[in-house]
Amino acid sequence: MSLYPILWAVEHAPVRDAEERAILMALVVKGDFDGMNCFRSYPTLAKVARVDPKTAGRKCREMEQRGILRRQTEFLSEVWLRIPESQRPVPWEVMIPASWYSRAQLAEINHQRESLGRPPITRQNRPDLPEAPPKAARSDKGKKRPKKEDQDADPGTESPGATGGNPGTESPRPTGGNPGTESPHPPDSESLAQGLTVPQPSERPSEIPSELAPSARSAADVRRTGAGSSARANGGSAATSKKLRLTREQGAAVRAVEAALPRPLLAQLPGQRIPRNNYRAVLAALESRTPEQIAARVGRRWVGWGFEPACHDGLIRSAVGAAMALIGPTPYCPDPSCEDGVMVDTGAECRVCVERRAHRRAAYNRGDDPRRTSRAAAPRPECIDCGRPLAGDIPADGMCRACRVTPTEAIAALKARWAAEDAARAEMEALHAEAAHRREQRAARSQTTPQDGTPPF
Repeated sequence: MSLYPILWAVEHAPVRDAEERAILMALVVKGDFDGMNCFRSYPTLAKVARVDPKTAGRKCREMEQRGILRRQTEFLSEVWLRIPESQRPVPWEVMIPASWYSRAQLAEINHQRESLGRPPITRQNRPDLPEAPPKAARSDKGKKRPKKEDQDADPGTESPGATGGNPGTESPRPTGGNPGTESPHPPDSESLAQGLTVPQPSERPSEIPSELAPSARSAADVRRTGAGSSARANGGSAATSKKLRLTREQGAAVRAVEAALPRPLLAQLPGQRIPRNNYRAVLAALESRTPEQIAARVGRRWVGWGFEPACHDGLIRSAVGAAMALIGPTPYCPDPSCEDGVMVDTGAECRVCVERRAHRRAAYNRGDDPRRTSRAAAPRPECIDCGRPLAGDIPADGMCRACRVTPTEAIAALKARWAAEDAARAEMEALHAEAAHRREQRAARSQTTPQDGTPPF
């Protein structure tokens, strides 16, 4: 047993539901360090994963079809070989992608595999796995639950001002001081009803119908609500105002933004998706940009702002904060049409950003800090271009590394690093091939004997 397969199964495996994750974890805890020789009988898997034995077998076959599991035919464990043939379970190999390991981890795993006579793990024999298919929606999703015939009537629709009549008949509208509710009619057929009004307090207030409750408004109406309005002003509560229900279009747009995030950063997010608490920030970014424009913004900032090397070196402390920085609008320009210094509609350079940079550079050259306040004697040094805090020593030009290095230079450096990695990988594969060739030569020499019958030594 090794920790790498367990970590992959717990957090990164593209499983479809909780049952598949429980079954996969029950397999890898009894397997080898590289995901091989994971075998358990279906009754044992069902007992550990708390499912039915038939469900355990069906889930294993489904994961086999999606490439997560593969039936192992070679390098079988001696423990499995000692089991009687009639009782042997299926030996599974968990297909952990080679790209999931770091370079040091993959070298360690391949070194151990070589000592056991197994081939090294590469991107060819351990490719990346596709995302899990979505769960099938319920057949009654979105349909209103039918009302039962024997269900009691809503007590809020009964007027306590009724003084007579048989039960079930319409109560007369109160005309005096009797408590109750009044439903004013619209002046014409095109006007909307104004809702129920309560003339005076009653001991048993009527319940507001669900179609008039503030929580029944659509998410689009919530987005159009001004900053000065609140759910309490419309009759709701504080708990109702905090809930955010996405429409089908909003959900599709959020999923498109999630798909635009780089895979290394997406793997660090909780559940490999944007948390629900950050949906409002994503919707705010979608108000002025399309999902395609946000995807282009994410790709540009991922390289140009230095997120890619920081993620590679493990310097990103908050994956959610990095994702919001990639998705959000330009943080230092008040113009909503500005896209990191370029107008999105005309492609020209943003005039506000040009003036701001000139003002900051002039203030820096004079020795003045426009961000200095009377309360802070020694303010925190910030970049004169983007206004972000500077880490470490203050550069001579007063600019951070992300503003100093242009995206073109960053892309060139990234291509050079990828080329170096490819060259190192090719050299390693050549060494492995040479070692295999030498082993074959030694095996051939050991099998050959001299023709005259004399010993070789």
